[in-house]
Amino acid sequence: MIMGKVLLVEDNPGAVKKIVQYISRISADLEVVSFSEAGKALQYAKSNDISVFILDIQLEDYKGTSLAKQLRKLQGYKYTPIIFETALAGEELTAYRDVKCYSFLIKPFEEEEFTAAFRDAVGLSKQMDRPAETIRIEQKQFILEYTVSDIAYVEAFGKKLSVHTNNRMLGIKEDSISGYTLSGLLELLDDPSFVRCHKSYFVNRSHIEKIDKSGRKIFLKGFIEEIPIGNKYQSALWG
Repeated sequence: MIMGKVLLVEDNPGAVKKIVQYISRISADLEVVSFSEAGKALQYAKSNDISVFILDIQLEDYKGTSLAKQLRKLQGYKYTPIIFETALAGEELTAYRDVKCYSFLIKPFEEEEFTAAFRDAVGLSKQMDRPAETIRIEQKQFILEYTVSDIAYVEAFGKKLSVHTNNRMLGIKEDSISGYTLSGLLELLDDPSFVRCHKSYFVNRSHIEKIDKSGRKIFLKGFIEEIPIGNKYQSALWG
């Protein structure tokens, strides 16, 4: 997780407290700055470097969508991740179409839902700030190269691993590799985004769409497969 500032624009003190707590449990390296008014938030953004914006739609002075449009006109924030949160689900289409927001949370939302959206957004911010990290995996007759952030999950079966990737341009892909264990590949990746969730699986947190605690399953964006959660590995996911 990168160090940086998160600008939260929300006029409900209870919601501010909740979101700040959620972010603190995701990373201690991120500073959250909050405002209840869009105008003050805009002035702050102009004189500071913001990594991710979290904007409520209904604010004290004017709409969060209007603030987002103003931010998008600033050169430094043309592509900065924006997460909208609101109780008005009807605003979703307008936000995606006119503002190009990165994610949308309908109140009231649970911590798991927020965490998945936020990790994804911060992952995008990280990719924008530096060249994408890649990993090279040697096989007998060829070398496979992956963008680390594209790896959604890896499954072990027999003496082989199945690497599942999801790239916005190339879509979903699966490769079978040999000569590696799950633990060995995790060590090679050396990235806190990846977490072991089962004796036969590890997943990339930034690809998680939903976690079903009672059913002990993980749902990943774009994938039909349900990833199981083993008893031994639950603490790593809940932490």
